[in-house]
Amino acid sequence: MIEKASGQSSLQSDGFRFVVVVFCFLLVLVNYLDRVIISFGIKPIKADFGIGDGEFGMLMSAFAIGTLCINGLSGFLLDRFGVKLVWGLSIFGWSVLMILQGMVEAFWVFLVLRVLLGIGEGPNFPAMNRALVDWMRPSELGRALSLSLIGVPLALLLGGFVLPPLITSLGWRGSFIALGCVGILLAVFFVVFYRQPTAEKAREAKDTKPVMSVRAVMLNPTLLATAWSFFGFGWVLFFGLTWLPGYLEQSWDMKLDTVGYYSTLPWGVALVLMPIFGWLSDSLMQKTGRTRLARVHLIWICQLIAVAFFVPVIFVTSITWSVIFISLAIGFSMAPNSPYYSICADLFPSRTGVATGVIVTFFSASGVLCPWITGWLAEGNGGFGMAFTTLCVVVGSGVLGLIFFASGKGPEPSDTPEISS
Repeated sequence: MIEKASGQSSLQSDGFRFVVVVFCFLLVLVNYLDRVIISFGIKPIKADFGIGDGEFGMLMSAFAIGTLCINGLSGFLLDRFGVKLVWGLSIFGWSVLMILQGMVEAFWVFLVLRVLLGIGEGPNFPAMNRALVDWMRPSELGRALSLSLIGVPLALLLGGFVLPPLITSLGWRGSFIALGCVGILLAVFFVVFYRQPTAEKAREAKDTKPVMSVRAVMLNPTLLATAWSFFGFGWVLFFGLTWLPGYLEQSWDMKLDTVGYYSTLPWGVALVLMPIFGWLSDSLMQKTGRTRLARVHLIWICQLIAVAFFVPVIFVTSITWSVIFISLAIGFSMAPNSPYYSICADLFPSRTGVATGVIVTFFSASGVLCPWITGWLAEGNGGFGMAFTTLCVVVGSGVLGLIFFASGKGPEPSDTPEISS
């Protein structure tokens, strides 16, 4: 197990670490509400701009392209300049862009703002991981990550109940502006109350362990295997976000109000499983000190179970079983969300931001590719059968990558020269 410096241990005894978890949870929740609201405003947005499905698809991809451009760089900036500055600017930035989206009249301006929104929101998860590593005790990290990341399925679950009435009452423009105002309020609280670790304690932590080179981090086999598995996890998540309602409508002739109910079930399963596996991962790490056992094995086992539940969906002839299998598959795929981030903290303590930026970049790439490839496959003669087959292949390849290449070891001491960050 990676040992922490005495200064950092003192820092992590501070009760402020619980405030950090609350900040992370709220910011993840608002971040994902900002991301998914466009899915609930498809009809009014298309009517307002006079666009079709093709142009709207461009809007969905534009956001993912923006996050893809910034993820890696944001990790380096977080390690270099700290969470308070980088995350604070990010929150203000994405909130202002949400407000601007609700005000523009030209489609192409709106499209550019979607790319910029992706750039603004891209640092969110690397910043979350860096903040928790800075403040949490190692034995608490997995649970803290699980509690913070619960904001993702909770936003998707609440979105189905909260966002449609909000759009109905305020219009899609007013809803974007309202969420932007909430973000600015959170940004103010964050900047005022968030405490960056003191320079003295940071120096104490730095003096006990050399800073890893960026090259050693980015070429580490365990990180690369984890990143590819995170790509597969992203494929599952983006399928659920962008195509699950369409699958239920097109394959089962389900009515829209029923679709809204059934499409929330996977996020409910994830809400139950994520804290359980976060606790289990921390418990195994505390008892064994082995990243491969506590993080890597837990991830590939959950993803393999997810594949096992996705496979029957290709063949079932009952909508009930289809929904059950999909809900369990997405739930188990999301269950080890926190161990992905914990690996970055376990193996790369001085470069957690950079390592997280790497895996989140792979995740964002799945956000660009999955919606487009799934739609293209679903239009073929095989319908969604080929789309589910492709999903299983992608996630399954991530399982194999973790089994054969993720040793659970960070860079060797010779690969981690003491360089300034």
